[in-house]
Amino acid sequence: MKQSTGIKAAVAVVAILVIGVVGAFKFLEKIDNGYVGVRYSMNGGIKDEALTQGVKFVGIDKVIQYPIRLQTIQAKNVSVSTSDGKKTTINIKYDYKVDPTKAAKMYKEFGNITSEDIESGWLKSKLQKVAREVYAKYSLLDVLSGDSSKVEAAVLESFSKSVESKGFLVEDVTLGVPDVDAETQKSIDAIIRAGQENEKAKLDAETAKTQADSEAYKKTKAAEAEADSNKKVADSVTDELIRYTEAQAREKHGWVTVNGANTVVTDQGK
Repeated sequence: MKQSTGIKAAVAVVAILVIGVVGAFKFLEKIDNGYVGVRYSMNGGIKDEALTQGVKFVGIDKVIQYPIRLQTIQAKNVSVSTSDGKKTTINIKYDYKVDPTKAAKMYKEFGNITSEDIESGWLKSKLQKVAREVYAKYSLLDVLSGDSSKVEAAVLESFSKSVESKGFLVEDVTLGVPDVDAETQKSIDAIIRAGQENEKAKLDAETAKTQADSEAYKKTKAAEAEADSNKKVADSVTDELIRYTEAQAREKHGWVTVNGANTVVTDQGK
């Protein structure tokens, strides 16, 4: 009899433990690192204060978690059309996180759906709309050449503004290379090659001009140096120098007398 009573007590203890463990899992919620939780009560509605990371007692309330650390999302094969009528697809990567002060508002906006559902639904739709609007302002050649950074910056700015009010903070956008057919790629390559050749011709012309300017500068400096030298020589010829040179000549050659146009007589005796 005592043995039977002991078995019943043990079973009761085990049952209580099982109920306690199940209850713990049922009434406790673990908020992951880098997330906040929004708590929804069947009686009181949405709690404005978000739950921070850790294990929280929530009773029978529902909890949705949103990422407040940076998330990297890849949107593939986004269809766009450029200003020159070229249709293409691109891959877009963006980094975002949720503003923790707007987590409760986000729950009110989107209801009981996860951040992954929002990424593949509302956020993707906004990104596609923004990408189409931006790409429509540029030609395909612009997108593939020097204006690609401008396109990327425009998409980032417009996308950030379009989702910020809902509590999404977009920090970076990276655009992939547009997918084009072989014929279009051939035309683009030809245009780019022609542009490169044009730039090379300009560079060659500028180089030739620079060399010509350099030679002209050298000649000018040489002429200036020669003129300066001649001036110094002319300035050094004084009356005293002339008389001294004349005296040296007379001492060596005597007096020089000119008779007629072509006769020179040297008189050594003078």
